Amino acid sequence: MLTGLSDLSLYFRFQAGVGRPPRPALLLRMLCPSGASWVATRDDAVVGHAMWAWAVGSPGTAELAAVISDPEQHRGLGVRMLAIAAADAIASGATHFLFVVSSANDASLRMIRRRWPDATVERDGSLLMFHAPARVPSQSVSQARSMAATSTSAAAAVS
Repeated sequence: MLTGLSDLSLYFRFQAGVGRPPRPALLLRMLCPSGASWVATRDDAVVGHAMWAWAVGSPGTAELAAVISDPEQHRGLGVRMLAIAAADAIASGATHFLFVVSSANDASLRMIRRRWPDATVERDGSLLMFHAPARVPSQSVSQARSMAATSTSAAAAVS
C-alpha cells in the first residue's frame, strides 16, 4: 500500500521521505508500535493503516495516526480506523491523545477539529501538534469499542 501512495500522502503521514519501497525499519515501527496497529483491506489489498503508540515523555498520552490509500481517501475510512485505535488506546490506559499533522493537511486538520474540538494545538515549524483528552470520536463509539475489545493488531475489512 505504501508504495502506491502519492508523494503528498506519504509526506502528510510521515513528514519525510520514506523511500520506495519503504525502509524495513519504518515498516517494523508501523506494524509493531508500542501500542497497536490495524490494516484495512479491500479485495485482499491493504487500503489503510492505523496505529497508536505511547508518546515519549508524556505518560498516559497515546499518539494516533492513520494513512489511507489515495483512492480510498475522503470516504470515512480514516475516521473509522482512528476510532478503533482510540478505543484500544483508552482500554490500554490512555488519558490523552496526540496528533502530529502537517499544517498543509487540510483534510486531517478538519477531521481532528471536528471530532476532538477541545484539543489544544502547538506549532512546531510546519507541524501542528494537537493534544486532546482521550475519547472515541462520537459517530463511531459503539463500533470502535466493540472492535477494540475483541481485536488487537487485527485486520479490519472494508465493506
